[in-house]
Amino acid sequence: MATTTATITINSTDLLTDELSLASTSTLTKAGTSTGVEQASGLSRKETATVGSTALIDSVVLYRADDYTADKANKVYIKNTSVTATEYITVYLTGDRGGETHTPANALTELGRLYAGDWAFFPWNATAGTKEVATCEITGTWAAGDSIEFDGVTIVSPGSGKNELATAMDAAHYPNWTTTVSTATVSFTSRQSRADLEIDTDEFTIVDLAGSNATITVATGTDGKKSASDIYIKPSVETGIIYEYMLIHE
Repeated sequence: MATTTATITINSTDLLTDELSLASTSTLTKAGTSTGVEQASGLSRKETATVGSTALIDSVVLYRADDYTADKANKVYIKNTSVTATEYITVYLTGDRGGETHTPANALTELGRLYAGDWAFFPWNATAGTKEVATCEITGTWAAGDSIEFDGVTIVSPGSGKNELATAMDAAHYPNWTTTVSTATVSFTSRQSRADLEIDTDEFTIVDLAGSNATITVATGTDGKKSASDIYIKPSVETGIIYEYMLIHE
């Protein structure tokens, strides 16, 4: 069992009428237990992208809730290492207002700003969203050499068998989807919880070389929904800010 201790110390001689001296220490344990947390992303340092114009600055994902255990004793550390007093990093959660693009009309939920030298250490429930699920049934009449393209991947039909083609589709690697297969039907599940990856027949491109009436039937099983717990950050300047970050998680 790992032992991890977090300590905060706050001192001031003139913030209050009396001298302030506060120290608090906690041993980090798994949710509802006395067992120490045993996993961490590792302390990393990275520079935000240089975009050349403040109008081009967008928020970038720091941690996706899908990748971690929901409603557990996860802790996030973020630090702005800048030494320029006016430079800050804004920390966001996707939140109930968050969308696939983060514009003022479709905004993230702001947690606060970290100015030069500031840091934050806070709990994170990592509640995932809902992954899109859809099916593609091979229908019609297929011939060897016919092809079907989806998510940038093209599969060439090995023959006239519908099950053969479905098996070949399932064996492929798709950037945004995982698959399973049952006879002539391939089920697609999005790798991330997003609302903008809905599958319909327009997402598939069929090349019917033999004119054999190659067709498919696509149906949505589960509508995707973006997580409200993804963590994003956004720099205040287009020239880039170096930040440190680490996730301690179950």
